[in-house]
Amino acid sequence: MGVPIIELKDVSVKFRMSGGAYFVGLESINLKIDPGKIVAILGPSGAGKSTLLRIITGLLKPTSGSVYYKGKLQLGVNEHMAMVFQNFALFPWKTVSENIALGIKEDIDPEEKKKLIANVIDMIGLEGFEDVYPRELSGGMKQRVGFARALVSKPEVLCMDEPFSALDALTAENLREEILDIWSKGISGLTNVIIVTHNINEAVYMADDIVILTSNPGSIKAIYHNSLPFPRDQKSSAFLKTVDTIYNVLTANIMPDIPEIPSEKEKLSPIPHAGVSEIIGLLEVLDDNKGQLDLFDLSDEIKRDFGTTISIALAAEMLGFVETPSHDVIFTKLGKRFLDADVNERKLIFKEQILKIPLIKIIFDMIVKSENGVITREELEEFLSEKFPNENPEELFDTIINFAMYAEVLDYDSRDEEISLISQKV
Repeated sequence: MGVPIIELKDVSVKFRMSGGAYFVGLESINLKIDPGKIVAILGPSGAGKSTLLRIITGLLKPTSGSVYYKGKLQLGVNEHMAMVFQNFALFPWKTVSENIALGIKEDIDPEEKKKLIANVIDMIGLEGFEDVYPRELSGGMKQRVGFARALVSKPEVLCMDEPFSALDALTAENLREEILDIWSKGISGLTNVIIVTHNINEAVYMADDIVILTSNPGSIKAIYHNSLPFPRDQKSSAFLKTVDTIYNVLTANIMPDIPEIPSEKEKLSPIPHAGVSEIIGLLEVLDDNKGQLDLFDLSDEIKRDFGTTISIALAAEMLGFVETPSHDVIFTKLGKRFLDADVNERKLIFKEQILKIPLIKIIFDMIVKSENGVITREELEEFLSEKFPNENPEELFDTIINFAMYAEVLDYDSRDEEISLISQKV
């Protein structure tokens, strides 16, 4: 098909963490994007979706590897691309027109600038809002300003980082249709769209190619070539079959079957990042839905993105409160008993379960063997960085302390940053 408009060769990204350890955000990414395509980047939280998008645009330089644009090595920010963010990123002290004007990169005649702004305002449906400030706009209108600011520069590639996730369903649907219409007509020279999303339906509805990422470290699990013709009917059997296919690829990676007899290496696992209150909330939602929910339905019910929902479900599973066969999250008898218990009994059940976790046992052992019966936050985070180099040690520390203090088995002095035992019995 000729030269790709974008090509990544062996791209990896590492971030230095506290204590000198490195977090691998992306590893060995090889990707080609052909001209005229819409590409969706799909994956769980922490898989590096946004990092990959920033590498593509040149906003972030890879630690190793190369990025090419139309066959030429990309050395900085790509002026042929524009970005739309999830959180609108508007300047509150500037009007709609002034915010849009920020997207015009070159120094041009004032009249020509006015004409460009007027054209994109008409294209995106912002007529009558030219002199309005962001605080006076709805979420949907704010995102329209974000799109207009991106398109006014006449980019060849429009990059979008979860641009519809903060919007209500109807507004998001309308904006998707408008972006597809602009792309299909090649308005203002737009040839390609790249969208980061956690929504499989959105990816299948919009994209020609769907890049599925896995985490720890972030890498490409699969690339699905979507042959469904436009316009796509989201209720058709072919569409639903495609969603299910991608669903299976994604969840098979995120929620693998746990072997009955894990190896020694597999036994020491990090605790998925989740709070006790989030786990209880998940159990309450399951209880309201007869004890079983599809993962994506659960995500909608608890108002969390898919990746965060996965983390909460896996933490609940580690505690024995749920099971996660295939696409579903299912209450266990223990989970039901925990939810129905009073506060004191909940703490006892939680304590019993977390003391079965190998990582917690090791931390207890570290404290018992310490000189004065305490270990510092720095010591524990250093240990966590060494054992789990692809995890965020600060997040893992917070999760451990949240669990252990709820169960009243560890005490944490936040002033001195020291951890000690409440009970010496494991």
